[in-house]
Amino acid sequence: MKPRHLLSIAIPVLLAATGCQHEPFRPIGGKGGNATLMIYPQHHGNAVNLDSMMVFIKYDALDAPANGRYDDSATCTRTGSIVSCSFSGLWNGNYYLYARGYDHNVSQAVQGGIKYTVVVQQTINLMLPVSERH
Repeated sequence: MKPRHLLSIAIPVLLAATGCQHEPFRPIGGKGGNATLMIYPQHHGNAVNLDSMMVFIKYDALDAPANGRYDDSATCTRTGSIVSCSFSGLWNGNYYLYARGYDHNVSQAVQGGIKYTVVVQQTINLMLPVSERH
């Protein structure tokens, strides 16, 4: 092969190998996957006296939304002394969860929020602590 032909092959190969860098993949939280978050609100470590609990979720976020708009919500149900709700069909990624309701033991509204990152496509049990509103 002539040296000129080698150069015409070598230069595009070198440019292709070194000239293009991509951003690393970052999973974006949202609907479409197979993960489920099972949410268990708790006040002082239990849920016995919790009532009217609602949980809100913000996709691809680690903080509460500044505008107060969440992407979805779920009403918690009671089974014995356990209060829970779930969000299913989630991708790997970041989520912010916020709960609000009422605690009959202290006769006050309660609320709380946590951030969570889904890293596996499975059911994940998550305790969400709430406290008195101030």
